[in-house]
Amino acid sequence: MINSVRNTVMFLLNKDNRGYVSPSEFDYFAKQAQLEIFESYFNDYSKAVALQNSRKKALNYGDTVQHIQNKIDKFYANATLAYRDQDATTPGEEQDYFDLPTNLYKLINITYGGGFGTETTMGGGRIVQPVAPHKFDMIVNSNLTQPTVTYPIYVRSSDIIYVRPLSIQSNVQANYIRKPADPHWGYQTISSDPVYNASSSVDFEISEEEETELVIKICKYAGLSIREADIVQLTSQQEQLEYTKENS
Repeated sequence: MINSVRNTVMFLLNKDNRGYVSPSEFDYFAKQAQLEIFESYFNDYSKAVALQNSRKKALNYGDTVQHIQNKIDKFYANATLAYRDQDATTPGEEQDYFDLPTNLYKLINITYGGGFGTETTMGGGRIVQPVAPHKFDMIVNSNLTQPTVTYPIYVRSSDIIYVRPLSIQSNVQANYIRKPADPHWGYQTISSDPVYNASSSVDFEISEEEETELVIKICKYAGLSIREADIVQLTSQQEQLEYTKENS
């Protein structure tokens, strides 16, 4: 899809004499456009759920909630977290923590080990309960609420989490929605011109039905004002051209 999108964008730019977008500029615009569409999934999902709850949305083939959820589920990921044992900078201060994945977008839950009772995930891991930062120390230091291996807790701080009790130093996993990989239009230079190279390219990860929206957003980033109907027509023409080339 990335080559089709770029060809359409370049055609529109050349058509309006708007100049040339380099491969590196296209990659940057493509990354921003994909991320913008990806982030819109969550807002669209919330709106669709609200409409469905008010009985204003159809089910089965008209199930917008399921359709958007399928788009988001593509980015579900699971990762075992790396444990960091740091020296305390202040006497008595605990600095042990786990790194969260670098591609994390939305955290679903944190799990630990397996086989600890009823409140577990499908993989058997015990769910580690999140707590608010202002309650963390109070819970940890209380004789009544002190966390245990059976009932662990965590608090998040930016891109790391603190898990208690301190005896938990491995088998901690994050279930999360990851960010889409950055798209890249790979190419090789032939006669001073960049020519598409599929083997070195990274395609868009969002749904193919978003192709028209991608073109519109990339063109806007490139400073070109266009109408959606024009893009639909040009995208169809480009697809037919690519089909003809492949089957000629």
